[in-house]
Amino acid sequence: MTFPLMRGYDHINVVADLDPVAAMRDEELGERILAHPKLFPAGSPDFGYAVQTGAEWHIGSVGASDPSGARYALASHLRRGAAEREKNPEVAHAMLAVSDRLDPEEGEQLPKDEWEICDCRYRVIRIEKFTLIGGGVMEPPRSTDTDPSDEARFLRGHLIDPRAPAGQWEAQLRLNLVGYLPIPGTVPEQVQVEARHAIRTHAGVILLPPTFTVVEIKGDSWEPLTGGDGPGQARSHLASYFTQLLPRLREFQGDPATRAELAEWTEAAEQIMAATGPEFTVMGQRFRTVRVSRMLRLGRDGPEGPRPSDQERYGLPGATQPPS
Repeated sequence: MTFPLMRGYDHINVVADLDPVAAMRDEELGERILAHPKLFPAGSPDFGYAVQTGAEWHIGSVGASDPSGARYALASHLRRGAAEREKNPEVAHAMLAVSDRLDPEEGEQLPKDEWEICDCRYRVIRIEKFTLIGGGVMEPPRSTDTDPSDEARFLRGHLIDPRAPAGQWEAQLRLNLVGYLPIPGTVPEQVQVEARHAIRTHAGVILLPPTFTVVEIKGDSWEPLTGGDGPGQARSHLASYFTQLLPRLREFQGDPATRAELAEWTEAAEQIMAATGPEFTVMGQRFRTVRVSRMLRLGRDGPEGPRPSDQERYGLPGATQPPS
């Protein structure tokens, strides 16, 4: 089946009159760009999968740390979809056939990142993470940032629409990101070459909803501890670190926590959940919630898939599209 190309993948639709909520977000973005003018990598890329139906692409799920994890997530999605296609056994059989190759009971996963099933095209996608920095400080959450609903977690169903109306500051940031490359000297030369190649093959850039990381500040170093899809969720996960993870860790080490320690950790969790600003101190430890922005590159044929170095980093073949 022939699928339509992505219209407007390398265009930015700047409009003067945004709706009030979008206008507020764009204004705050402008304030942050001025206060935090530098782009800085925020860890390894994320991976997920997207689905094309007709001319539209939607994200199915993200959050995998490597292409293989995204394929497993796609396999799970296809198995659920097959169970819902009782009235169309041919499509259900095709879904199960693909899922069995991506998540086989025995043997290795087939490292193929694109599949066509009936009128849908499925693709593993690559998402770049970055943060804004100014004055030696990474950007905190914005006042317009909220926790997503359960249905929207992992960007489920998010429409990939490069032609959506954009404000002037979003347009400026997207233009800045078109030529975004790893910092020289921080990655192997192959990664740099692939990044430069991606600028040519996937010249369009869209911004995706952010994630949030809680870091512990130790002198001049920032150590990531946990995170979440929203600032509140990130704090909640840090609270759970004290009330759930630490007690279990101590039990695993054969040194169960005392009642006094458990009470202290419970109080720490309460203080974390009561914190209102991006930075707070608990039990003598200094924490900060950091906003991690995400971008997706687009080309004529849709969103960017994994690069060869993404595969080889995990011992997989560099070719991401072997024959079926």
